[in-house]
Amino acid sequence: MSKDSLFSFTWKAYSENFWLILLMAIPGLLALIIPIAVGTPAFIALGGAYLRTNSIPDLGPAQAALMIAAAILSVFLMSFAIVSINLVIKRERTLSHVRAEILSSLGTTTLSIFWVYLLATLLLLIVQLYSFEYGVQALLAPLINLVIGVVILLIPTSMVMDEVRPWRAFERSIDTVLRKLPLIGLWLLTGLFILSIFELPLLWLSDPAGGLLAFLRPVVPSIILLFNSLILMPFLIVMLGQIYISKYTIIAKS
Repeated sequence: MSKDSLFSFTWKAYSENFWLILLMAIPGLLALIIPIAVGTPAFIALGGAYLRTNSIPDLGPAQAALMIAAAILSVFLMSFAIVSINLVIKRERTLSHVRAEILSSLGTTTLSIFWVYLLATLLLLIVQLYSFEYGVQALLAPLINLVIGVVILLIPTSMVMDEVRPWRAFERSIDTVLRKLPLIGLWLLTGLFILSIFELPLLWLSDPAGGLLAFLRPVVPSIILLFNSLILMPFLIVMLGQIYISKYTIIAKS
C-alpha cells in the first residue's frame, strides 16, 4: 500500500463514519479524564494525561487505592473505545456486516484487550519507578516505553480483524509492524504533525505575553486533550486499521 492509498482509505473510512467514530471515542476521552478528576497525581501534556511518578511514594493508602481503581477503569474504557472503532473499520474495509456474534462478543474482546493493556500499564509503571529510583528515567524509560508500545501496537486491531486470541494477536502485531515499518513510521509522523499544527498555533494565540486569546491559556491543555481524544486518536486508530488490512492484498486494493 502506498502512502497516498493509506491516506485515501483512512480519510474515506473516517469521514464516512465520523459521527459513529466520534460516539465510540467518548469512552476514550473519559479514560483520560478520570485519573485527573479523582485527584490522581497526573498532568495533561501533548493531548494526554500522564502520571507523576515521583509523587507515587507520597500517596497514602486511600489515595493509592483510588489511583488504582481509576487506572483500572481508564484502561477498560480505552480498551472498549479502541475495540469499537476497530469494528467500524472492519465493516468499512471488508464491505461486510459485522456479524451478530462478533457484536455479542464485544465485551469479551474488550476484556481480553483490557488485560493486555493492564499488563502493559503495570510494566510501564514498574519501569518508571525503577528508572526514577536509579536516576535513569530520562534515558531508559522512554526507550522501554517505545518497545512496549510497538509490541502491543496492533494487538487490538488483530484481535478484531482476524478474531484471534491475544497471544496469536501478539505474534501478528509484531509481524505486521516489522513488515509495514515504513507505514508505521508514517503513522507516527502523521500523529505528531497533526497534533503540532493544532497545538502550536493554539499555544501561540493564548500566550499570556500578548496572545489574542490569552484568556484561554488556563484551559488550553484541556482543549488539546479533547481534540486528541475525540478527533486525533480515533483518526490514528482508523489509520492503523488500514495499515493492518493492507497485508491482505485483495482487500488492500479494493
